[in-house]
Amino acid sequence: MRLQLPRSLLGQFVALHIATALIATIALSLGVAALLHSTADHYQRRLLRQQAAIVASALPLVTLPSDVLTDGMAVAIVDRSRAVLIAKGPARPRIVAAVPMDHGAHFFRRGVIEAYSVPIAGGRWIVASQDSAAPEVITDDIVSAFLKRFALLILPIAALVPLIGALLTRRLTRRMQAVSATAAAIGPRTLDTRLPRGILPSEVEPLAAATNEALDRLEDGFRTQAAFAADIAHELRTPLAVIRLRADAVDDAAVKDALLASVDRAARVVAQMLALADLERPVEDAGEPLDLAALTEAVVAGRAPGILAAGRTIALEDLSADTGSIGYPGAILLALENLVDNAVRHTAPGTAIVVRVGPGARIGVIDDGVGVAPEHLARLKHRFWRGDGSRSEGSGIGLSIVDRVARAHLGLLDVAPGPGDKGLCFEMTFGSTQRRDR
Repeated sequence: MRLQLPRSLLGQFVALHIATALIATIALSLGVAALLHSTADHYQRRLLRQQAAIVASALPLVTLPSDVLTDGMAVAIVDRSRAVLIAKGPARPRIVAAVPMDHGAHFFRRGVIEAYSVPIAGGRWIVASQDSAAPEVITDDIVSAFLKRFALLILPIAALVPLIGALLTRRLTRRMQAVSATAAAIGPRTLDTRLPRGILPSEVEPLAAATNEALDRLEDGFRTQAAFAADIAHELRTPLAVIRLRADAVDDAAVKDALLASVDRAARVVAQMLALADLERPVEDAGEPLDLAALTEAVVAGRAPGILAAGRTIALEDLSADTGSIGYPGAILLALENLVDNAVRHTAPGTAIVVRVGPGARIGVIDDGVGVAPEHLARLKHRFWRGDGSRSEGSGIGLSIVDRVARAHLGLLDVAPGPGDKGLCFEMTFGSTQRRDR
């Protein structure tokens, strides 16, 4: 199974630090232990050489000199037949039996006993040995005690290194999270916001600079688009007014009504383009106090005569309370008119239309018409999508404008089947857009 690191930067940093600390602790402990044992062996071998040199300097002798160390040590002189001629200290037949009978000096070991042999004249050898396990020998005890204390010292340090690394990484990731939060808050109405500079690591700073440059270009594009839409809408107003005047002079009533209907539809599209351009400003900077109940009442009162004359009914349900919100009353009025007109346009005579305001900051338009297939509900908000032939009237941007109005007020447009799965329910929910103190 392949070991996978955590996806987060903090998790990866902590995991790598822990692995590094464990490897470093094990390697350092083994290295120190090997170094200490090597030093102890070197010290022990130097003592054995010294003992052999003391004996060699006292030759010829009958007994070994008194200054030969006996703390766990033994010194003997053996001949070629491995007979012990002179000895001081404990008898060690295994060491005597293992003495190399040649002309060189040798270190050799049997169990816990380290020995050193050196040849002398007369076919004899001086053999010095030391028992590492003897109570008088403290070298191994020192090594063992040191390693235990070294472990007690290195383990807290090994645990502290990943902790410090995690704290430093956490500090870094918090700064990156703050910058990410700033980036997430950038939208069509906050394109003047830029990522902060100087708080990210130098390796990441170029990314923030490149992002800010991209936002500069995007802001210019949005401003150009909004200005273009507003300019086109203003330029179309005058020709449409002239066309309406000339259409009024047409004698044929049928032709006149068709021309006026087309002019009114074009004028409505122009009004919607102006409303979209106006929505590019932040609500908090350009909004007004909202009275949703008054807006819905005005739309219902204005549309009721035509709706009733066409054989449909319209009702107003007021469940609202003062929300203290601010926004664009004109844009909300336009959006609500679009929803009501959409319900009228796509329902048959005899249909009931209900305009509901509240509870809270929301407005809904519900009808009991034929409705739309479930797979098409989400697409109703797409610009220029008009569905089948029964929904072919209009410009195809009405519901997209309603959606844009809702989002401009930090809300959304929800489309769902009506009560009893009959008709449709369009509901605009507005977010918290309280006016900020300046």
